[in-house]
Amino acid sequence: GSSSIPSFFRIMKRQFTEAEWGVIKSMSNEWMQLDMFYRHWALKESFLKAVGVGIGFNLQRIEFHVSPLKLEIGKVYKETKMLLDGDKEEEWIFEETRLDDQHHVAVALGKKEGFEQKQSNVCSMEPNQPQFTLLTFEDLVASGIPVTPEDLTYWDNFCTKQENPVKQNSHSR
Repeated sequence: GSSSIPSFFRIMKRQFTEAEWGVIKSMSNEWMQLDMFYRHWALKESFLKAVGVGIGFNLQRIEFHVSPLKLEIGKVYKETKMLLDGDKEEEWIFEETRLDDQHHVAVALGKKEGFEQKQSNVCSMEPNQPQFTLLTFEDLVASGIPVTPEDLTYWDNFCTKQENPVKQNSHSR
């Protein structure tokens, strides 16, 4: 929604540490910078989901040192390291992969926030284990059962609606 990538980065400045911004901005062009931005974002999101905290968590507390810089599509990497409050977190493993040129996946495996949780039963993906299966819309709805019968009138009414709503005059009735 921003007018430019630099403008978007200015808006998101507080979400990453200076070191992370250094890596993001070291990429050779804006599209590669955006790609590295989203890789870091996926890593941060994976950690927040793993510990069960929301968007109120200060993302400056976690810093990722990504490795390698370039991920090969379909290969799983475990080299990226995380610092929490400046300390290296050895008990956390981040599995990263690229599904394609536009999609990063990051899975956080480690201890829960609070750090007194029992060992997780989450298993790491093994190299020979199937990774991800890309599904089409048709795959997803193939076994679906309609809740109500198809209503062609509803669809026709939907299609006749204006694409962009017209602003109504607040004085008219």
